[in-house]
Amino acid sequence: MRIRTHRRRPDRRAVSEIIATILLLAITIVAGTILWTFHVYTPPTAPTTSFTYRSGGSNPVWGDPTDCQPLGSWTYPLPAAQDTVWGDEWWNECEYFSEDEYTTPGNFSSLNTSEIIFSQLSSNALPLTDIEFQFVCNGLYAPSPYTEAKTTVLLTGTLSNMTWFPGVEGQAPAGSPTLGNCGGFDMGAEAGVSFGNLFTRLTIFVPLTNTSQYLENGDILLLYIHNGGYPLDYACVEASGHNEPPAQPWANDAAICPNGITGGPLLDVDDYHGAPPWCFESILACTINIIYTGAPSILLGSIPVYDLTPPTGD
Repeated sequence: MRIRTHRRRPDRRAVSEIIATILLLAITIVAGTILWTFHVYTPPTAPTTSFTYRSGGSNPVWGDPTDCQPLGSWTYPLPAAQDTVWGDEWWNECEYFSEDEYTTPGNFSSLNTSEIIFSQLSSNALPLTDIEFQFVCNGLYAPSPYTEAKTTVLLTGTLSNMTWFPGVEGQAPAGSPTLGNCGGFDMGAEAGVSFGNLFTRLTIFVPLTNTSQYLENGDILLLYIHNGGYPLDYACVEASGHNEPPAQPWANDAAICPNGITGGPLLDVDDYHGAPPWCFESILACTINIIYTGAPSILLGSIPVYDLTPPTGD
């Protein structure tokens, strides 16, 4: 008698459950990997800052050696015995100081100044190389004969290139900005020496920390204001005609010194520096733009020069 045996068929439900478990585990692993490697991109936030204005100041005009006399007490017109001595010291303390070839400043005349102070920065990581200064002039508001139907840029440059103090902090940075025209007004119309000269005749950036490469709360833009006062000019002091140095290069130049050599200081006659007085006659005449050129770039502030000091006349 044969005994029949029956093979047990595999439970298809059990196999399906095993396969489903394996697939679910694989999906879980893949999903976890995606979650760990997936990042949501959020664009950087544009920085912000506030500005505080302080007017009524006065600072030496370091950028103009002709507005400087040597240290000491001098009587004008100079006695013949002091003429050469005065000239030698003027070159060292005034001309060479402004070119950063001499470290002792002479007695520079002062000019009215206003301060633009940075405050409430949203970030302490804004490189000075990414902060741009622009002084824009609307030629329509320039007085005759300087009126022009266009805007001009008197000065533009980064704060990193505008931190030099003549005779104090090495040479001016490479690429330091230079002056242009304001409307149809040439800053060097008297003697043709301001156009193309360094920014120091208009503004200097004064960082709170000299070694910092980033913008800080309390950093200052010092703006010279040619409004309501003129510095004394010493371009026409020397009476001798001997060669320079020690004689000043303008000796016996009647085009610069009225009636020839005067033998004493005059009001600033050889060139012009500071924000022009007509910038204070209309709020639309002249504007200072502070621009962040990093990513994302943004206009940090647009400041009417008119607001930096009240009109007082020329």
